[in-house]
Amino acid sequence: MNGPVNLVLLGTTGNGKSTTGNTIFGNKRFLSKCSSKPVTTECQVEETTINGLHVRVIDTPDMLDEDIKPSVRDKRVKKCVELCESYPCVFVLVMQVSRFTDGERDILKKLKNTFGRKVNEQTIILFTHGNDLHWAEMSLKMFLHECQPDLREIVEMCSSRCVLFENKVSDTGQVEDLMRKVEEVLRDKRKA
Repeated sequence: MNGPVNLVLLGTTGNGKSTTGNTIFGNKRFLSKCSSKPVTTECQVEETTINGLHVRVIDTPDMLDEDIKPSVRDKRVKKCVELCESYPCVFVLVMQVSRFTDGERDILKKLKNTFGRKVNEQTIILFTHGNDLHWAEMSLKMFLHECQPDLREIVEMCSSRCVLFENKVSDTGQVEDLMRKVEEVLRDKRKA
């Protein structure tokens, strides 16, 4: 498979987009720290090769927060779209497995308004804090079966393409799971 492919990390503030990017690389490329306010304020691109695929990981600030001034949000969206123009895009919606907020209920609608009505066909849901499921003795499949109806609907709209990450550990298996989903999205996109 050729590349490059853009992996666009999206989601609300504090869900672990930057940390997920660092997990994908296996080292720190994106600023990530505990903070009561957003740490990422601009889009940042880093590149690598994973399993022979040239990958451009785009870390983004929260572009979906309705409390952000429209001019700031528009500027962030424009920058992200510019970074995505040249190569195929796979959107990675980063969510915490143990937290589903009111602001995330209509997240796909917001993504469609931002990136086009077919965005769900190119979206993988990446749940962070995978250890929370381990401690609850639950599999991802079990969690998705028992989750709130609104979250289940989002998962179904993305063809149940989900992966589980534990960003506190260096586990190449979780990155390989993600890349299998990325290749699946790219295959489906070529068929369409």
